[in-house]
Amino acid sequence: MPRYFTPSRQKRSFELLWPGLFSLVFIGTVLGLAFSGLLSQITDLNPLRFLDNSYLWRLTAFTFFQAFVSTALATLLAIPVARALSRRPKLPGRRLFLQLASLSLIVPTIVGVFGIIAVHGRQGWVNQILGFFNYETSSYLYGLTGILIAHVFFNAPLLTRIFLETLETLPREYWRSTAQLGMSDRDIFRLIEWPGLRKILPASCGLVFLLCFTSFIIVLILGGGPSTNTLEVAIYQALRFDFDIPKAATLAMTQLILCFAILLLGRKFIRRMPLSQTEDRQTKRFDADKPGAKITDTLALFLMALLVLPPLLATIWKAINPRFFITLSESRLWDAALTSLMVSLLAGLLSLLLAIGLALALRSLHLPSRLGQTPYAGTLSGVIDFSGSLILLLPPFVLATGLFITLKNSSGLSLLAPLLVIAVNALMALPFVLRLVSPAFEAAAQKSDLLCSSLDIRGLNRLRLIDWPQTRQSVGLALGLAVALSTGDLSVIALFGTQDFTTLPLYMYQKMGSYRFEDAAAVAFLLCLQSLTLFIVIDRLVARGMTLPFVKPRHRKPESVAHGI
Repeated sequence: MPRYFTPSRQKRSFELLWPGLFSLVFIGTVLGLAFSGLLSQITDLNPLRFLDNSYLWRLTAFTFFQAFVSTALATLLAIPVARALSRRPKLPGRRLFLQLASLSLIVPTIVGVFGIIAVHGRQGWVNQILGFFNYETSSYLYGLTGILIAHVFFNAPLLTRIFLETLETLPREYWRSTAQLGMSDRDIFRLIEWPGLRKILPASCGLVFLLCFTSFIIVLILGGGPSTNTLEVAIYQALRFDFDIPKAATLAMTQLILCFAILLLGRKFIRRMPLSQTEDRQTKRFDADKPGAKITDTLALFLMALLVLPPLLATIWKAINPRFFITLSESRLWDAALTSLMVSLLAGLLSLLLAIGLALALRSLHLPSRLGQTPYAGTLSGVIDFSGSLILLLPPFVLATGLFITLKNSSGLSLLAPLLVIAVNALMALPFVLRLVSPAFEAAAQKSDLLCSSLDIRGLNRLRLIDWPQTRQSVGLALGLAVALSTGDLSVIALFGTQDFTTLPLYMYQKMGSYRFEDAAAVAFLLCLQSLTLFIVIDRLVARGMTLPFVKPRHRKPESVAHGI
């Protein structure tokens, strides 16, 4: 009888649930501390006083509207770009293009916004070009237009990477079949690519929708006035200007309820994508040679480059000023850079470990060959999957505020500050990391789960021998993204930062607060350079050259593999 039919296989399968349970405990502890602090401030406050407010309803309506339009525009751009990159794997500069496009995800939001202003502002590059040709310049940036441009700038590359990962996991036999059947580009998209994309659209677009819904710096700078404020800005104003913690806590709970409803609604449309067995060998996509495909691919890549590259170049251009080298000679700058490096690496590793734990647990629950007929598998799977996105319900500085309220009377708050910054940054990167890691682990299990069960390959040996070679590319991308996102975070460190605990984003914020914008531009350049370097180095190191050293391989003869590892 094969090993995977033995009575002990279900007991062994639950071993992979423990990492997910540890991740759930960690997430629950941090969120519990934050919620306890927020709830403690609204015990004597009537929430109906804020709900019965036309201004609050207008804020909510505009928040929904701008998030919906931003998500739709980012999706409409990301799908053709992902298709173009998927069917042209040998396109010159393809990897560099992906890395540059991903830079909009890596640069701090405030730096990206300033780059967008340098391109689209009244004195920006676009108006300078229009003025050169004697066209009338206009201030189209501030307001809803600026918010949409910035949201698409930050989120279209993210959706492109997610859609590209999905298209590249489709069985290679599909493309040979499309060539043999002479399918048109429209039929290929409708019958092959769209079914795969459709199953990840609710989760991916839901993620972007929540990011736009809880957007703060973009709306604060580019909103242009009270008419374009969102709930996030109202929370910030209550905390920063009024220091009305009860009001901010109530608004945060209102936003939490709305985001929770969005997540529950989005889960109704999520469909799992079963992966069939495949030969997993490289196959040319013959539709790439069609004239129509060349035109649409060129146009899509050009639009993405036109959206992403000019603000990044403008950020570098603004950093080249007489104060550049003087700013780089400051010792506090390099102390802040070292602190940012340590915090981002630890936060990225923690986020990756939490995501892998959740991914392993989800994989165990989704594969019938592992758990059989488990009555509570569906409920537990929903809880684990939902916990990965739960952190999106609270903006970072509101989560940090809840932790600060809970721990403000603690004598060791200054000692706990670095740990809190690392923990919150890890949780804020978790939804992105989980979206990249979980499909890779599930795809690896679909291909080799029965073989691993029959040969009794489990635990760390399975992770090292079976999972790691198939998932290392996604793991490298996820870790690089988590580290880069943590490098540019400002919201958490703004509450817990001190004179001796300062990161580059906080140092840049301090320069801007003292109106030393040339110094701030130099710090922004160093911050972008550090984020990009960490992202590229980690991605290449993990995806190409790193091996897992924590398990020593067992030296066996080839014939002994048939008896298990």
